[in-house]
Amino acid sequence: MVSNIILSFYFGSLFLLVFVVAPLLLRVKENKDLAGRFYGRILWRFYALAFPSLIVYLILSDVKTYGLLLLMGLLTNVSISHWLKTYKREIGNIDLLEPYDRRRVIFRRVSKLSTLVLFLNLLLSFYILIKIKGG
Repeated sequence: MVSNIILSFYFGSLFLLVFVVAPLLLRVKENKDLAGRFYGRILWRFYALAFPSLIVYLILSDVKTYGLLLLMGLLTNVSISHWLKTYKREIGNIDLLEPYDRRRVIFRRVSKLSTLVLFLNLLLSFYILIKIKGG
């Protein structure tokens, strides 16, 4: 079924973002600003693919609630990313701020929240995949 393939693509993409890309780029000690910009570009390209994919999944899936939950999770992440992007423009180069500067701490916390929401989306998509497979 096409909807299962779309959901598998979404799950696999989230898995790569959460367990490969984010840890590699966001835990660097130096050039955090450059790594963060690179991660942001990857994330926005993911959104550009994931959003239409989830719309198609919603249309094709038998259980519309799952599609709506997945879309709400993705839109939550897009909102957080948009806020981070705007805040980042406001504070400038993160490397120029002291590690415990209030602005840097806020940015780091919201960035971790974004990754947590991605992880929750991953868990939800995994649950739906298992539910579909078993049911």
